[in-house]
Amino acid sequence: MNREYDVIILGGGVAGIYAAKALIKGGKTIALIERDCLGGVALRWGALPVKRVLDYFKENSGDVDKLLDGWEDDLVELSRMIEKNISFLGADVYYGEGEFIDSHNVIVGEKVLKGEYIIIATGTEPASIDGITIDGEMIITHKEAITLKNIPKSIIILGGNVEGIEFAFLYRELGIEVVLVEKEDKLLLGYDDDLVEPIEKKLLEKGVKIIKGRAANKAYIEEGKVKVVLEDGSVINGEKTLVTFFRKPNFPKGIEKLNIGLDKDKVLVDKNFNTKEDNIFAIGDINGIIGLGNVAINQGLQVAEYILSKRDISIKYEYLPRAVFTLPEIAGIGKQEEELKGVKYKVGYCNLKETWRGWARGIEEGFIKVIVDERKNILGIWMVGNLVSEYIGLLSPLFNRNLTIDDIKRNLIIHPTLMEGILEAVLNIQ
Repeated sequence: MNREYDVIILGGGVAGIYAAKALIKGGKTIALIERDCLGGVALRWGALPVKRVLDYFKENSGDVDKLLDGWEDDLVELSRMIEKNISFLGADVYYGEGEFIDSHNVIVGEKVLKGEYIIIATGTEPASIDGITIDGEMIITHKEAITLKNIPKSIIILGGNVEGIEFAFLYRELGIEVVLVEKEDKLLLGYDDDLVEPIEKKLLEKGVKIIKGRAANKAYIEEGKVKVVLEDGSVINGEKTLVTFFRKPNFPKGIEKLNIGLDKDKVLVDKNFNTKEDNIFAIGDINGIIGLGNVAINQGLQVAEYILSKRDISIKYEYLPRAVFTLPEIAGIGKQEEELKGVKYKVGYCNLKETWRGWARGIEEGFIKVIVDERKNILGIWMVGNLVSEYIGLLSPLFNRNLTIDDIKRNLIIHPTLMEGILEAVLNIQ
């Protein structure tokens, strides 16, 4: 069976899904190939399910049994929602592993699909390292971790990155003994100390044991436990170990047949996400630019626009909004202080409890900080607090227009809201 399409998309994660949506609305016929479940890491196998659990504990008293009893049904419903979302638009979805025959033809199962354009959006997946072999049973990845089946009494989480921290909160809220191991001397590398400090403090208050400055060199199973050997020779034990610190690219089968530049961990692309094959693009984690869901979505939309209009792509990653969905959350956009060494800047803070809405809601924790340069340009806005991720997303267009202190002062902000904390932080700059 042979079928022809305008665009074939390999990978049904958020990069592929959003590219498909935009292309279909632009009148293109689409084949979307997915080897497992639609949604990828961002929607189905990690980020979104983790947020659902954490939101449950933010908004409920913490009835763990109620959460666990309905969890598998929730994941099934999530898969249905994702499939309905993409199928409703008119894409043909093929399940199986797509393999390149040449630069225009892909085989999946017994079907050969021909596309004028092909988009590679196959993402990455967790990988073992020397001495630590993932078995999917006791030494696991996020994919096994979010099923919440056979909940262990204890777990060791390797990696104090965003994924590791979010899972540490999740498992501790479920009543599980958690040990978090980070080889560096601080958690959440890439985030300023004042943003990380409340998160680390909350982890400790909840009973998470944190080990910093010592790498995990080996993990093995003995007497029904996972034993993790740290670089100083000490050994810690847990029923399971979650590995979060290394991922490998999902290169499509047959890619070596093409004239495509590959690095060991990515597909090489130009500014338009084009490979050396003019009709083939690579978007999302597989191109190795930035491994974040919002980046993957944006690249999917941008490459669709490029195919439809041939308009060159321009993305300002320095104004990338980011969030860590912990308890409390971190969210922000722009530069952080650790990126500004040697640059003159000033900082203004506002504690959320000191805003009028913060008082009304009885908020006790969290803050907003604004970083500016000597010419009153706003370099960064960062927040810590409950659900602060909801406040950041649409600030990106403002940053792209060179947001200044005067812009904040001259424009209206709804009163009373927590967003007024940005104005208060600006007014507090010394």
